[in-house]
Amino acid sequence: MPRIAAALFLALPLAGPAFAMGDAPPAPAEQPVPAQEPPPVPAPNTPAPAAPQPPAPGDDLEAGIENFMRNLLNEAQPHLNDLGNDLGGMVGSLGPVLSDLGTMIDDVRNYQAPKRLENGDIIIRRRADAPPPPPMGPALRDMMRPAPDDSPESTPDAPQPLPDRDPASEIEL
Repeated sequence: MPRIAAALFLALPLAGPAFAMGDAPPAPAEQPVPAQEPPPVPAPNTPAPAAPQPPAPGDDLEAGIENFMRNLLNEAQPHLNDLGNDLGGMVGSLGPVLSDLGTMIDDVRNYQAPKRLENGDIIIRRRADAPPPPPMGPALRDMMRPAPDDSPESTPDAPQPLPDRDPASEIEL
């Protein structure tokens, strides 16, 4: 019961947008309905069949939550697929760089604990007794090249100092 209550509590904020979407009723079946045979007549000495028991209240709630979550997942599926495709492309382009980075680090035990400087930079120093690091891979080297906009030639000049204030143009409050 606590699991059902927790699921209902978590799903409740999503109910408004889900019900606002609307749902068209299914189209009626175009096939003719087959004729039904009358129920068989029981023998005189057979006991009457037990009446079907109504479902427990928890069963209706569980079924409702299950249907709601299934519909929510069906609505979100195309968006989740798009997100997966977008992230897949990014991971594919960063894969070689991350592989080169892992090769360059070689073994984490060859490094000291990270240290944060006052300006926020984080430094991870290689231990003095560690073997020499492996060479940097081509994908990582290409990523670390400055972009054309980062070159010193394209850097804008420093801002000019502001002109002196003219006391005649100031308003006293």
